[in-house]
Amino acid sequence: MWIGISLIVLGLGISIFAVSLIVSYLFVMPNRSSYEETFFSGVRNGEIIDDVYRSHDKEELFLTAEDGCRLHALYFPAPDSRKAVIIAHGIKWSLFGGYKYVELFQSLGYHVLLCDSRCHGLSGGSHVSYGYYEKNDLAMWADELENKLGKGVFVGVLGESLGAAAAVELMKQDERIRFCIADSCFSDLTELCRYQLKGAVKLVVPFLIPLTSRLIKRRHGWSLADISPVRDLEETDTPLFIIHGKNDQLVPPQMAESLYERKTGIKKLYLIEGAGHVGGFRQNPEEYIRRIQDFLLQVEPVK
Repeated sequence: MWIGISLIVLGLGISIFAVSLIVSYLFVMPNRSSYEETFFSGVRNGEIIDDVYRSHDKEELFLTAEDGCRLHALYFPAPDSRKAVIIAHGIKWSLFGGYKYVELFQSLGYHVLLCDSRCHGLSGGSHVSYGYYEKNDLAMWADELENKLGKGVFVGVLGESLGAAAAVELMKQDERIRFCIADSCFSDLTELCRYQLKGAVKLVVPFLIPLTSRLIKRRHGWSLADISPVRDLEETDTPLFIIHGKNDQLVPPQMAESLYERKTGIKKLYLIEGAGHVGGFRQNPEEYIRRIQDFLLQVEPVK
């Protein structure tokens, strides 16, 4: 009897380890769309007008991160401006996910920098780290903007999904960032994993998540617990605008509410009826743009 029980426990343990190994690999190496695919998808859904994009004054930029990762971005300048915004896209996509914001920000006098997250688009990198390394990559792009525009430039950041998490993490560590707009941001990576896995493998979640986190830590140097945009959020005075779809099935809207509740100082929360994950802009672009404009008017320096 005891031998049978031991074999069952051993088999269960091996199964959990095997599943954790697979999950840890898939988690950091998700199936991403190519740079070209994301461009043509933007054309098909109307976010990119091919002729307008090609006629835009823009510059292709590359940087090398401290770990050797080559990073790619597109820079859209604005004449006689001391304002700039860094835009970070969501997971599995590319910088073209942020192109829909270029016209808006340039109309308000902003230089716009669209960044390919590491392991996406034309950027290099061995894996996705959900903000752990990405926040430092964004800080390097802030350095590049200072090199181009001079010290004291008014710099903000807008992120979607993974890019939103990296943007909030950047905001917490970099006082140069003067505002942050976070669309569909998770509040805590461990909690997000628990939420996403509980339906599929409910019985083994208590074992699967810690083991997966430990495997990622051993292989890549970070764990799920290291990534928590909500942690210490109350310690930053940087204005934060949180946007989230009420029908988001990937990141629950309660996470947006948690971020809003923890944040002190200037903050706004925009929950969009009927919108899914990163779906607010498509749901109601006019209202979405108006809300961003109102937020910027509140946080920009008085001339």
